[in-house]
Amino acid sequence: MLNYIVIGNMISFIGAGLMVLIGFLKDQKKILAAQDLQFAIMGVSNLILGGISGVISNLLSIARNVLFQKTGKLSMKTKVLFILLQALLTAYFNKSGAIGWLPVIAAAAFTFVMDSEDPTVLKISIIFGQALWAVFDITFSNYVSCFFDILTILTNLYGIFLVLKTRDNVIANA
Repeated sequence: MLNYIVIGNMISFIGAGLMVLIGFLKDQKKILAAQDLQFAIMGVSNLILGGISGVISNLLSIARNVLFQKTGKLSMKTKVLFILLQALLTAYFNKSGAIGWLPVIAAAAFTFVMDSEDPTVLKISIIFGQALWAVFDITFSNYVSCFFDILTILTNLYGIFLVLKTRDNVIANA
C-alpha cells in the first residue's frame, strides 16, 4: 500500500510539471489559466501531505485568478481583501508556525502585481513565490514540488532572458 507521502508526491508531479511549463508562457491570460489548474492539483497534494495553509493559498488564488480573468483588473481593495481572507484563514487553520505563512506571502506578492502587463514583473514575482514554496514544500515532504519549484525558478529566469532579449532586439531595430 502506498503511503500518503508517495501519493502526495505523485499528485504533485502532475501539478509541478504544469508549473514548470508556465515559465515558458509569455501571455498573462495563459499564465493565469494554467496557474488555476496547477493550483487545484497542488492543493490536493498539499491536503494529502498536511500543508493546510498551502491548500488555503491555492484555493483563494484560484478564486482571485478567476475574478481577475473575468474583470481584467483587480482593484487594490479587492487585492487586499483576498490577502486578508487568506491571512485570516491561515491564522485560524495553520498549525505549522512561520512555515505555514510562506504561501500567504507568496500569494500576496503575486496578487499585488498580477495585473502588470510586463511579463518580467510577473516572472519575478513567480520566482520569489516559488522560492518561498520550495521551503514550504520541503517542510511537508513534498520533494517533487520542491524540485519543480527550483525548475520553475530557472524556467522563469530563462523566460525573463527571452523577454529582455526580444525587447533589446526591438529597440536595436527601431
